[in-house]
Amino acid sequence: MPIDRHCLALSVGLLGGLVWAGPALAGGFATARFGGEHGNPITSNPTAIYYNPAGIAESEGIHLFLDGNLAIRAASYTHALAASDDATVPGANAGEASLLNLAASPMLGVSARLGDVALGAGVYVPFGGAASWDRNEAFAGGSELAGPVDGVQRWHSIESSLQAMFFSVAAAYKIPAIRLSVGASGNLIRTEVSTVRARNAAGDNLLATEGRSLLEVSGLHASFGVGALLEAMPRRLWIGASYQSRPNVTGGETLEGTLTNRFNGVSSAPDDVALHQGLPDIVRLGARFVPADGVEVRLFGDWTRWSSMENQCLTEVGAACEINEDGSATDDAGVVQNIARRWNDTFGVRAGVSYWPRPAIELFGGLGYDSNAVPEETLDPSATDFHDGSVAVGGRFQLAERLHLAASYTHLFYVSRDTTGQSISAGLAGKSRAPDSGGVYAQTIGVLNLNLDIPF
Repeated sequence: MPIDRHCLALSVGLLGGLVWAGPALAGGFATARFGGEHGNPITSNPTAIYYNPAGIAESEGIHLFLDGNLAIRAASYTHALAASDDATVPGANAGEASLLNLAASPMLGVSARLGDVALGAGVYVPFGGAASWDRNEAFAGGSELAGPVDGVQRWHSIESSLQAMFFSVAAAYKIPAIRLSVGASGNLIRTEVSTVRARNAAGDNLLATEGRSLLEVSGLHASFGVGALLEAMPRRLWIGASYQSRPNVTGGETLEGTLTNRFNGVSSAPDDVALHQGLPDIVRLGARFVPADGVEVRLFGDWTRWSSMENQCLTEVGAACEINEDGSATDDAGVVQNIARRWNDTFGVRAGVSYWPRPAIELFGGLGYDSNAVPEETLDPSATDFHDGSVAVGGRFQLAERLHLAASYTHLFYVSRDTTGQSISAGLAGKSRAPDSGGVYAQTIGVLNLNLDIPF
């Protein structure tokens, strides 16, 4: 059957070929921005179920929290011909690719405090989205080569979508004598991935044999979170810390599904495959301080162990995948393809301030920085990441006795990267070989956050 490049869902961006791509709103491809400036490890609203479950013990009564992010992403990738590229047709494997994608991400949470005990539940997507690259109109209509119309980035990503949905429950307990709250959460994670890209069986970008691959995999895993929140100075200073485990706790996540290849104009029957990858755990720290009535200052950050992402490997179902330094598999049997990642740990830090001109109105702003997980040698259009700075402004307004609305805008400024001549993908051995991914990468993202907090 034909593989339609328009059959995939649109959103923020992930897996191209085998891997998440898309708008990294933090290091790697973490996209958790629900709660806006009040989504942090010292918050007491229901987003604390994810950021720090101890926080719900600092709430009062019952809260229903509805949150949504709307993001617009503009990105570009410019590739100059490498020695390993097929250069027979000018512009087919070199030039600029771009995208302009719109994404929406919702969150629903509820918390209830009963005495010194609090309970919470939430549904949200901290990792997820899609990417859809623009067509190369120079090859549209009448060209003998149909492949290059999908852009010079097509060997790594054409269109892709991923949704990692968390179904979470949490419990917290406040110890009044020492003003300390502790909490824990459990998460059931449903992950679905669908992606299409150009591919040759040899791992090169030879135009004469250019084909397409459609990967559709999914899986169900579990994780947990723990946290503590201390009121260090009564009604003045709170200090929080939390830990979010890896999916499947050990981080060895496996997604199963099918791979459909179309080579030489003929589509194969779908093959059963498994995608293996190592996802990170996260440590968060934060503090908020009230220096005077009507003013609050926040400082918080995270450390994410993206070094767990060494490879992303596609195998036959039930097969193992151990990859050597040169990209070859220790045991080639059962290995379909591998993408070398070799990512680094990341950290992010944010500072924010709130001002209440009157009790029903809060005005706030924030500044942030996130480090980059992806090294130059493995950066490709399916998994972009950058050093970035961000600026946020917004407000929270009491519309009625039991209704609060918050709205904010965050703009993320990314430092462009030039990896020309540094890509190792074309020089790797075995099933890890892929076309050279060196080039100039640029990106910018704007995020609008809206949420409703309804207390009972």
